[in-house]
Amino acid sequence: MGALSTGTDLREAEVRERIFQSALRHFSQKGFAATSLREISEDALTTKPMIYYYFGSKEGLYGSIVREILEEMASAIRSHVNPDCSAADQVLAYCERYVEHFLAKEEIIALVLREVFGLGGAPMATFSQALGEQVRQPLDEILRAGMDRGEFRRDHVFDCATALTGILNMFILAHVFGGAAIERDAPLRQVRHFVTGLGAAG
Repeated sequence: MGALSTGTDLREAEVRERIFQSALRHFSQKGFAATSLREISEDALTTKPMIYYYFGSKEGLYGSIVREILEEMASAIRSHVNPDCSAADQVLAYCERYVEHFLAKEEIIALVLREVFGLGGAPMATFSQALGEQVRQPLDEILRAGMDRGEFRRDHVFDCATALTGILNMFILAHVFGGAAIERDAPLRQVRHFVTGLGAAG
C-alpha cells in the first residue's frame, strides 16, 4: 500500500511540476492576460481541471510562480550573509546580494514586477506577502539581532527593514518601469548612510 501511495504521489508531483514549468514559460513569453489555461494544460500534457485541482485558479497558479521566484531570491540572499560578521556588514551583504540577484535574474523578475503591478488585486497581495515573509525576513532577523547585541540603537525593525528595502526597490522600479540605468553602487551608498545612522549611540 505504501509503495502504491508513493508512486501516486510521485506522479502527482510530476504533473504539478509540468503545469508549473509550462505556466512559467507561457507567462514569461506572453504575460498573464494573454495566456490561457488551455494552452498551459496542453503544453503540460494534462487538463484544465488538473490545474484547478493543484492551483485553484489562474491567479493561484501565477501566485505560486511568484512565491517560488521570491523564495529563490530569499535563499540566495541568506547564502550570501555571514552570521559571524557584524550586523552592519550583514546588512550591507544582504543589500548587495539583493541588487545582484535582481541583476542576475532581471528578465524574469522584471516580468513579474510589470505583471503584478498591472494586475493588482490578489496577485499583488500574494507578491507583497511573499516579499515580506520570504525576502525581507533575513533582514528583519539581522536588524533585530544587531539591536539586541547593542550594535544598532533600538528602533522599529519593520520600519528600518522597510526603509532599507525601499532604497533598493526605488532603484529597481526606476529601472524596470522608467528604463533608468542601475549603477550598482548607488543604492548601496544610500544603504551605508542609513546603516551609519542606525549605529548605536555613544
